[in-house]
Amino acid sequence: METIAISTAAYNYAKEYAKSQNLSVDDWVVKLINRYIEESSRKKRFKMLPVEELAPELQEIMKMPIAGTIDADDINAEKERMLYYKEKYLL
Repeated sequence: METIAISTAAYNYAKEYAKSQNLSVDDWVVKLINRYIEESSRKKRFKMLPVEELAPELQEIMKMPIAGTIDADDINAEKERMLYYKEKYLL
């Protein structure tokens, strides 16, 4: 058996909570650790694939050029919007 050191406040909280659940502190901590391990193992692990390993359709989408660019001083695209209106409505 090993020992885990925790603060007095944390231990007192664990003791009260375990008592309310009709468990010993040891049983409650073991139950908590087991639940964490189960949840961690159920989480799906995703990893980013290199572009070369993606489906050809996705590779084509990723190669598409960006439709437009926004100037650094035009964060909310106000200049682009005004340019669009001028062209559309011949202003």
